[in-house]
Amino acid sequence: MLDNLMKHYKNAMTTTYIPHDTTYDWFQTDAGQVFGISKTAIHANEKELLSSLFQPLENISEDSFTISQQKWYTFLFSEEMGQSPLPTENTSVRFYYFFLKQPIDDKQNFEEAVKGIINSELVIWLSFSHGIIVEDKPQVTLEIDMLKDFSDTLTTDFYVEPFIYVGQLQKNDEDLKKKFLLEQSCFHTLHRTSNREKVMSFYEVLPILIMKAPTASKKDILSNHLLEAIEDKELHHTIEAFFHSNLNASSTAKRLFIHRNSLQYRLEKLLEKTGLDIRTFSNAAFIFLASILVHYEN
Repeated sequence: MLDNLMKHYKNAMTTTYIPHDTTYDWFQTDAGQVFGISKTAIHANEKELLSSLFQPLENISEDSFTISQQKWYTFLFSEEMGQSPLPTENTSVRFYYFFLKQPIDDKQNFEEAVKGIINSELVIWLSFSHGIIVEDKPQVTLEIDMLKDFSDTLTTDFYVEPFIYVGQLQKNDEDLKKKFLLEQSCFHTLHRTSNREKVMSFYEVLPILIMKAPTASKKDILSNHLLEAIEDKELHHTIEAFFHSNLNASSTAKRLFIHRNSLQYRLEKLLEKTGLDIRTFSNAAFIFLASILVHYEN
């Protein structure tokens, strides 16, 4: 359905939800997919028809935001380039993106449930069925299985079907807003596909994104933490040796002429910096693809 609408409205339609952009009429499908059509391109009878087929989205009033929520909302979505709300001593942040198939009435208890699983007090609703969670003191590694259990709990307790997408470990620097918007756009692209899971991390999404939207698969979508690790000569050399040794630590240490403990130190450094453990297959596959993106563009 959305593909047909895209063919009809072309550049007047977007699937990247920008909550403060009032130049679009926003709608949500039964699967939780959000899209907008420029008000200048849609006639009154078309809007009425779309409203009968899809759920029109109403923005959450900013008046209900806490001070912290307002700061983050302004930083992420205003046209001005402001400073990150994170203190400079916080070096990293992670964003979670959630979509609900239907609006939820009990937002407060939903937020309490989120806080019990994700180490965050910041749930920013962009509509009554879509929002982001800001983890300003993120754990280095992800507990995907725990999030999957959490998704099942939300379905049972709140009678809503959630889709939760977990972002990268982002660096708290001048590129943070740009990285957020690129990551958000990637997850919106994924959410339009039919083969999505209830809970997915960016590391699982990248291969799908390369297939579904190859033009969007640029190195800029990668976090600065990861880019710095790949471009660090010692780490990059270690990563290449690890792949050439078929992820075997002993063979890698011999190839690099270093002690196995020295290799483990480097791999732990990579994990601490990026949140990625190259010793696991899924993370190794992601780093391999990310390295190809970086190498290709460079």
